Amino acid sequence: MKYIDDGGDVWEDDGDGMVRVIEVSGDRVDDSEYSALEVVEELHGPLTPLTDGAERPSDGFSTVADVLDRASVFQSAHALLKGLDWGEDEKASVYDVLSVAKWLEGEG
Repeated sequence: MKYIDDGGDVWEDDGDGMVRVIEVSGDRVDDSEYSALEVVEELHGPLTPLTDGAERPSDGFSTVADVLDRASVFQSAHALLKGLDWGEDEKASVYDVLSVAKWLEGEG
């Protein structure tokens, strides 16, 4: 049987209470070793069974990238920074806007 942990990594069991990771961050892992299920759950959170053909469970939240295109992310970052109180000699620069846009996209 296959399982998914809190971080989205996929595990498989050997039928005797031992599991090994087979996918990390979407990349296949072929050389992992089996560990006790209890130890893995202690380190990586509870493992949720994955059935063949089923989609991975979701945390219920949409990511920014699912909702907005890149221009909208930039516009949202600009509006967020423009709405902040800046000193008289301070302004948000394009680098500030890009940093916030990157953060909004979950890359930073």
